[in-house]
Amino acid sequence: MKQLLFSFLLLITFFVSAQDFSLVRKKTDKYINIKNSEALAQKISTDFNSTEQQVKALFYWITHNIKYDLDSYYNPKQKKISFKYRDEQDKLAKLKAIKSKIANETLVSKKGVCEGYAQIFSRVCSLLNIENSVIKGYVKNSSHYINKPEQTSNHAWNAVKINNEWKYFDTTWASGVVINNVWKSSFNSYYYNFKKEKYFKTHYPEETIWQLKIGHLSKDGFYNQPIYKSAFLKTDISLISPTNGALPKNKPIEIKLKNITNKNTVFIGFSGDRYVTKPDNITTKNNITTIKVNSRKNSNSLAVIVDKKIILEYLIK
Repeated sequence: MKQLLFSFLLLITFFVSAQDFSLVRKKTDKYINIKNSEALAQKISTDFNSTEQQVKALFYWITHNIKYDLDSYYNPKQKKISFKYRDEQDKLAKLKAIKSKIANETLVSKKGVCEGYAQIFSRVCSLLNIENSVIKGYVKNSSHYINKPEQTSNHAWNAVKINNEWKYFDTTWASGVVINNVWKSSFNSYYYNFKKEKYFKTHYPEETIWQLKIGHLSKDGFYNQPIYKSAFLKTDISLISPTNGALPKNKPIEIKLKNITNKNTVFIGFSGDRYVTKPDNITTKNNITTIKVNSRKNSNSLAVIVDKKIILEYLIK
């Protein structure tokens, strides 16, 4: 039976897809020594005319110049920000100044967590007179989060209005990935204007107003899903079942996927196993592929791998 190293597959789960950014790359690669939002906005407004190109240039520059501060993520310094204000206008002005400070501190250090990424994106869009908002909410990227709703928001991303329509961007997730507790730069274009029909598979806004712009799903419903990887979301593969992310222990597992072809290679990886293996049985009928595999006694999660990329993760409990 053909086997592949599971750890090797983890290294190539995320991949570069930057061909759509070739026009902005040539100009933004020359943006050096950017220390504040105003300087970045000035460069972009000079080189690009349309809102679409300005947003694309901004997204590309941030994802290629800001590194994720993994140390701050694992060792957060709790900062309580308090201030006095005279009226609502004064309050908004001071909040704006605080957000601008976060953006500029991130630009100076060239590293930050999701809040820094999102505030740079928002601040520069505002300077370019592009309507936008920072969205606080919930994300999950491993089986550890399945069926375990967070009590407070754990991520920030952006909404931008382009041609009278709200579009959504996550510069943090687009900039790289953590592998073995080390952050690796790896551009992922999926999170540029990610699709509304797949939005709730990875992101869930804290505020109801941003939830309703996408659809109807409870927070529990969001956390009860499997983990959908960008390698899945970029394709037309769809999950038929199980749509609940928790699988029972010590029972046969059956997964149904639509739009898998005979050219695709399919493997299963269990946590604790050094190698991934082929399914015990795999059949396709009417464009529905059924994957059958026996559960592992000591495994707590399962990964579905198509063409050497992890596309789905389940919790086994």
